[in-house]
Amino acid sequence: MKAYRFRLDSVLRVRQLQERVAAQQLAVAVRDLHGARTELTRARRSLEGLAAPAGRLTVGAVEWTHAQSDRMSERARRSADEVEAAEEVARQATQAWGSARQRTAMLERLDERHLALWRAELDRSEAVERDDLTTGRKTREGGPR
Repeated sequence: MKAYRFRLDSVLRVRQLQERVAAQQLAVAVRDLHGARTELTRARRSLEGLAAPAGRLTVGAVEWTHAQSDRMSERARRSADEVEAAEEVARQATQAWGSARQRTAMLERLDERHLALWRAELDRSEAVERDDLTTGRKTREGGPR
């Protein structure tokens, strides 16, 4: 009997490759999301740490503090937007990986079923061959004793 070969093996290899690519894209998206969240935390801490000027104030000091506060607020807002965008990319990457995993798993199950059928057929044909050998030997020896 010929060796087992899954007819859709090339499709399975492509699906496995697609799954690996999707997993790598998910890892990148999660890394980017973590980085965006870290940056947002830093921006918020910087903004919270901004102290109001104390003591004798000049117009320049007040204007500088106000401008600094605006810059830090803008940084925090941009960071929050980046976190939102990174969350969306991570969500899409998770869905893409899940779909790729399902398609791969479906073909792997199909391959397992075909392999089980092939093994059962191989076992059956080996049993028939053994029976034929046993029957042939008894016939050559002059039948049952």
